[in-house]
Amino acid sequence: MLKVIVVDDQAEILEQVATGIEAYVKFENLDVNLALATGDPQAVLAYVRENPNDKYLFFLDIDLATESYTGIDLASELRKLLPYEAIVFLTSHEELSLIVLEHRVLPLDYIVKQSDFTEVMKAVKIDLQRTLELIGQESKVNKSYFTYVKRGRHYRIATTDIYYFEAMPGSPHLISLYANNRRLNIRRSLSQIEEQLDANFYRCHRGYLINLARVVAFDPAEKMVYFDEEGKIACPVATRRLRDLKRKLT
Repeated sequence: MLKVIVVDDQAEILEQVATGIEAYVKFENLDVNLALATGDPQAVLAYVRENPNDKYLFFLDIDLATESYTGIDLASELRKLLPYEAIVFLTSHEELSLIVLEHRVLPLDYIVKQSDFTEVMKAVKIDLQRTLELIGQESKVNKSYFTYVKRGRHYRIATTDIYYFEAMPGSPHLISLYANNRRLNIRRSLSQIEEQLDANFYRCHRGYLINLARVVAFDPAEKMVYFDEEGKIACPVATRRLRDLKRKLT
């Protein structure tokens, strides 16, 4: 799902853009959620720090004037946290685009605020569709890698190296990844990880997501699946998944 965040310190424009996006998303049945509409840059930064692995499209007021951030300042901070996410500037001053270039923010688009709001929304809709297309292209390329964030840095690991993911008991948003000669913890849900990966990954249990391509043995009687011949790397299979897993492995 693509999350959209709109930032503008003019309440009327903020409401118009947010309402327009919600109406368009509902009408077109897009996989998009308006996550935040605000004039507070700190609220935006707090949200993305809490949800660093989501896909975003930001509509930022380039003329934003708060005590701590301008629109360009906010965009620069977002680039540090999310280097590849789409940013669109809303502006009343086309000449400010030169300042953006100096800050190397690399926005997807500039939308000039006009009295005719239909023209503004036309540009917003184009940028929504463009971002969704880019995400689709990226997912096709990146299915061979699993990407994650730790301490603000972005990493990736080849999916062929992964055995399985395990949700930590009592902490559903803390996931352990087991791969060749490594184990690491990630703050994300299994459902979010499942959405990112291809059909080779299978939810064999509420708390486990396995790589079918790495399975070495399957024991329906013991309700276990194994990833090495010694039987040291293994995870359980839910009873209701036994038949389906057997079908997928044969």
